[in-house]
Amino acid sequence: MDRLRSTIKVLRILARTDDPNRVPLIEDAILKYIGTDAAASLERLRRVIEHEEAMQRKGEDWSIAKDYVRSRLNWLS
Repeated sequence: MDRLRSTIKVLRILARTDDPNRVPLIEDAILKYIGTDAAASLERLRRVIEHEEAMQRKGEDWSIAKDYVRSRLNWLS
């Protein structure tokens, strides 16, 4: 769970920025998290990202992370 929390912290920071270079940083953070158990890791991450997005914190945009995780899950199926 520590890896998941660390990943979410990084993604939260990136969700708060409008830096044009954030897409590869988001993708890299996700790829580092999923490691060798991709399907289970991505599913856990998908659920947490949905929860974070539902919190609707001002200034956060989870769409890039959410879309990337969804595309990786679709790729695995």
